[in-house]
Amino acid sequence: MNYFLGIAFILIFIFLIHNFLKKRRLLKLKATLYKNWGTQKKKPYYNFFVIGKYFENNAHKEEAYHILSEKSKIDLDIDDIFKFLDRTCSKIGQQYLYFKLRSIGTIDALLNFDALTTHFQKDKDASISCQLELSKLNQTSSYYLEELINGQQVEKPKNLWIVKLLTTAAILSLLLSFFFPITIILLVPIFAVNSVFHYKNKSNVNYYLQGIRQLSKSLKVTNKLSKQPIVANHFKDFSFIKKIDAIMFQSEFIAFEKTINDEWLFPI
Repeated sequence: MNYFLGIAFILIFIFLIHNFLKKRRLLKLKATLYKNWGTQKKKPYYNFFVIGKYFENNAHKEEAYHILSEKSKIDLDIDDIFKFLDRTCSKIGQQYLYFKLRSIGTIDALLNFDALTTHFQKDKDASISCQLELSKLNQTSSYYLEELINGQQVEKPKNLWIVKLLTTAAILSLLLSFFFPITIILLVPIFAVNSVFHYKNKSNVNYYLQGIRQLSKSLKVTNKLSKQPIVANHFKDFSFIKKIDAIMFQSEFIAFEKTINDEWLFPI
């Protein structure tokens, strides 16, 4: 009994310490956001290959009034302008800002966007509150979210039947080894071939898992942002959250299937 009470005490202690450190980090981040609100970032690293992915893959740019071509981007030094203007606190925020710089919408769309930015300029507290939420999407892995939704989907390997055959052969070898011990030797070449397939497919699995983790995070952030008065009054319709839930469910199923393929069909 004392043993279980000791474990329970340790778990509760760890939980309280975790919460304390989390609140401390949030307070520190909030103070930093207030201090640096509206100021230029101090020479951060910009990876425009991933920052520009949303612009490259997003079909909405086809509806824009005008798109800045690659040549115009270079002539106008858009990348340098981006560095000067960037006040974002999330990786997907960087991607969206870059998209806005490269695509010119209609007058109504521009006025609508300007009205929203003006509201945030006037209400610093609301701006900081939203930034705290968006900061949860500031890890480098957050770039994977855009790839999951708009990127080219990875197709199922054509040689999957070979892997299934090898897996079946491995199981049969284990079973037969009880009667014919020599058959256990067959596991050596099977193990070698399966290892090759495993590492070849591992990047595809990680690609989906990273994207799904970020999708889950972004869904939680979206739900909290939708409760902010400025955001709620501006957008009003948040039915798209249900669509994200549907995408989340499908993505989790795909990731589960790919994980099974990687860990079971490609054993190491």
